Amino acid sequence: MNLFVIIGIFGVISGFIAALADVPLVCPEKGYAQIPERKTAPWWKDVTDGRFSLSFWLSFLGQPGTYLTMWMLAVLISKNNPGLGMALKINTFIGCYTGLLCHVIYCIKPLLYRRLYTKLDDETIEEALKSLDKVTIVPMILGFSTLWLGTTVIVIIAILNGALEVPKICLLLNPIPSTLILLLLKKLKVRIIGALGVGFMMFAILLIIAGLCMG
Repeated sequence: MNLFVIIGIFGVISGFIAALADVPLVCPEKGYAQIPERKTAPWWKDVTDGRFSLSFWLSFLGQPGTYLTMWMLAVLISKNNPGLGMALKINTFIGCYTGLLCHVIYCIKPLLYRRLYTKLDDETIEEALKSLDKVTIVPMILGFSTLWLGTTVIVIIAILNGALEVPKICLLLNPIPSTLILLLLKKLKVRIIGALGVGFMMFAILLIIAGLCMG
């Protein structure tokens, strides 16, 4: 078992923890994960602060291992294609710089709402929370572009051109197929976890396979 396999296993665990972080952000009555609320949600006042604090800490603990996974994929890619490997390293750096902020905003909004809903009307609270978006919009765009799109595109290119020496079936190990499967399960009312975290788990499995392919 080499270092890449070990980091991959750690990445699977980290991705699962990160995926769990989305669950507390979902209305308890719905029972399955979805995109966290961007607007005020009345159910926020019916739960405890601990729900959103738990979401933050799960994301805080899970994300580092997922970035380490992407970095190690970049190390492997760099052996055959230094330019592509460097692109993934830069992408990973930007992702880890913005990733936690992308999640924490979803935790801060309900916590603020819970403090304000007895003192202000919903429209005023909505306007107040929207002011946060003006500050976080750029990091949110960068986070989405790197964590969802950047890594996926770079890894797919690396597999197709042989820079990442794994079977071509591994093209399925990224957030796109996992998100489609999770969306289907959501339609069927099956309890699911966060799509991006599962996508991170797919990259970690890819790293394990790449490590094993090294012999």
